[in-house]
This record gives sequence, structure tokens and C-alpha cells, in this order.
Amino acid sequence: MSFGGTVKLTGESEYRRALSQITQGLKEVGAQMKLTSATYDKNDKSVAALSARSKDLTEKLELQKKRVEVLQNKYADMSAQYEKNKKRNEELTASYEDEKKKLSEIETNLGKTSKEYQDQEKAVKALETEMKKSTQENLANEKALSNLRVTLTNAQADYKKTERALNDTNKELAESSSDVKQTGKDFGGSSNDVKNFGKDI
Repeated sequence: MSFGGTVKLTGESEYRRALSQITQGLKEVGAQMKLTSATYDKNDKSVAALSARSKDLTEKLELQKKRVEVLQNKYADMSAQYEKNKKRNEELTASYEDEKKKLSEIETNLGKTSKEYQDQEKAVKALETEMKKSTQENLANEKALSNLRVTLTNAQADYKKTERALNDTNKELAESSSDVKQTGKDFGGSSNDVKNFGKDI
């Protein structure tokens, strides 16, 4: 599995493995960010400090992006599968209602003691069992999809938070680098002034 481009999953085990790898990667980045925080004071706006923070945030953002992609793909797959299950449940329910009506008609015309009634009753009970099982699975699917939607939304929020932090850090880094260059120019100008002053004496 490669995280070089868009993440594509082919099964549950691959999905779990992908999330596990990303989670481990985020733990490693988190440890590196702690080291960076310990190395530089939180108010340190030097190029070195801001560069280190930018590097950490860039790695974190990339991993969070992959996590969002994995969750989005999983959500799409689950939604498609659960939609099929929901449709099947609706068909089973409709079929069950039709067969119950037939059972009622047989009871009216032939009575409960007739073989036709007993056969139809067995068919209705079997269909009822299948329908109830399908309904329970459908409810479980809806809950699982809802939980995944929450996880995905939280992952997207984390990504946006890191993205904003990275943009702010890079802005500060650009300003700090510009200040350093300007200071270098000013220092160079002062040196020339000193040299010229020596010549003028």
C-alpha cells in the first residue's frame, strides 16, 4: 500500500491497516513536535524555530489528509453497500405484507385447517424471520454509518486546524526570513559606511 497519491482501499482489512499506519505516523509526528517544543521556546520566532515547526506541521497535515481520504473512501463504500441492504429490507418488508394478505385470503376461503393455509403460514413465518433479521442489520448499518460520519467530520476538523496553523507559521517564517535579509543588507550598508568614513579621514 502506498500513500503517495489518492488512497484506494479494496477491503476491510486494508482499511484498518491504512488507518493503523496513519495513526502510528501521527504518533511519531506528535513526538517530534514535542521535541521541537522542548528545543525552542514557544515565543521563539527565529527562522530555525519556525522552520522546524513548519516541517512538523507539514508532515502532520499530509498524514491527516491521508486519514481523511481513507475515511471518505470507507464512508462512500459503506453508504453504497448499506443502500443496497436498505433496498433489500424494503423489498422483504413489502413481500412479507403481500404474503400476509394471501394468508388472510386463504383463511377466509379455505380455513386455517387447510393445507394451503398451513403451507402459506410457514412461508409467512420464514419471511418474517428473514425480514426482522434484515431490519436489525439495517439499523446496525445506520448506526455504524453515523459513527463513521462523526469520525470523518472530526478528522476533517483536525486537518483544517493543522492547515491553519501551518499557514500562520509559514507566514511568520516568510516575515522572519525577510527581516533577516533586510538586517543583512542594513549590516552590509553600515560596514560600507564605516569603510568610507575611514577613507574620508
